[in-house]
Amino acid sequence: MFSTKKLEQETSRVLLFFIYYAKKVFNSAYYPLVRTYARLFLKDRPADPLLRGMCAIAFLVVYHYWPDFVRPRRFGEKLWSRMLLSRHPLLTTISDKLLVRDYVAKKAGADHLIPLLWSGDKPEAIPYDRLPDMFVIKTNHGCQYNILVTDKARADRRAIGAKLKKWLAENYAEDAHLGIIWGYKNIKPVILIEEFIDDHGQPPTDYKFYCFSGRTELITVHFDRYKVPRSVSVDRDFVKLRFRPRFKQQDIDPPKPRNFAAMLRLAEALAEGFNFVRVDLYSLQDKIYFGELTPYPVGVGYFRSFDIVSLDETLGEKWGSNPEWV
Repeated sequence: MFSTKKLEQETSRVLLFFIYYAKKVFNSAYYPLVRTYARLFLKDRPADPLLRGMCAIAFLVVYHYWPDFVRPRRFGEKLWSRMLLSRHPLLTTISDKLLVRDYVAKKAGADHLIPLLWSGDKPEAIPYDRLPDMFVIKTNHGCQYNILVTDKARADRRAIGAKLKKWLAENYAEDAHLGIIWGYKNIKPVILIEEFIDDHGQPPTDYKFYCFSGRTELITVHFDRYKVPRSVSVDRDFVKLRFRPRFKQQDIDPPKPRNFAAMLRLAEALAEGFNFVRVDLYSLQDKIYFGELTPYPVGVGYFRSFDIVSLDETLGEKWGSNPEWV
C-alpha cells in the first residue's frame, strides 16, 4: 500500500502530467481558433466582447485568475488589455525595428544606435561580399527573427535566405500566439543587418529596464542569450529581486555597470510618454547601445509575468493612466 506521503507525490505527478499535456492541446487547438477569429473579424479595431472573452480563457490558464480587460488592475491584465484594446500608432513605430531607430535618434541621439550595415526586402540582395566577418541579420516586424553570423565564410547563405523568406511572409501580429499583438500588424517586413557588437567574442549582457510612467522600477539582466539564457532581476538601485522571467534565475549578484546611472537616465528618457514600456540597453566599454523598445514584454504576455502576486499588483498600480500617454 502507498503511504499517504507517497500517494500525495504520485497524485501530484499525475496532476502535473495532465496539466502539461492539457496546455499543449490547448495551445495547439484553442490558440489557432482565436487567431482565426481575430484575423477575420478584428482588423484594426479594438477587440470586441467575444474576442476579449476568448482571450480571458487563455489568460486564466496562464495567470490562474479571471481578468478584467476593460478595467485592468494588475500588470498582467494591463499588458493584455494593451494588446486587445490600444491602437495608438506609436505602438507600431516602436515595434518596428527599423522605424524605432529614427525615434531613438530624435529622443536620445544616433550615437546610441548599433550601426546599420544594410537593409532591404529581398534576401538574395544581401551584399555578403561587403559585410564584415561577423554581423546580425534580423527582420523588423516581430520577435525572435534573428540570425547571428559569427563567421561569414561558413554561413549557409541558401539556408539563411530560405529562413528570411519564411519570416518575411509572416504577419507576426496575426500568425503568432493569440493573434492580438496589434503593434506588429501593420509593419512592412524588412531585413536589417547590424554590426555585431560583442563582449570578448560573445553577445553582450542585455539590460531590460521596465519603466512605468517614465520611471524604472526593475531591470532584468540577461546573459548567454544565444546559448543557455539566464537572468538576474534587480531594482532601480541594482539590488537583487525575486522576479520570475522566462529564463533560469542566476543565484549570483550581477556586477553593476560603471555607467549604470547613465543607462538609467537613457532608459527613462526613452520611456517618457509611455504609461509603461520596456527599454533594452547594452553597455560595452562604458558605451551604451540601444536594443529595443518593447510595449508587449514577458513573452508578449503569454508567460506568467510574476510569481509574486503582490509584485504583479504593485506594478499594475505603477502603470500610469495619463490619457495623453501611450
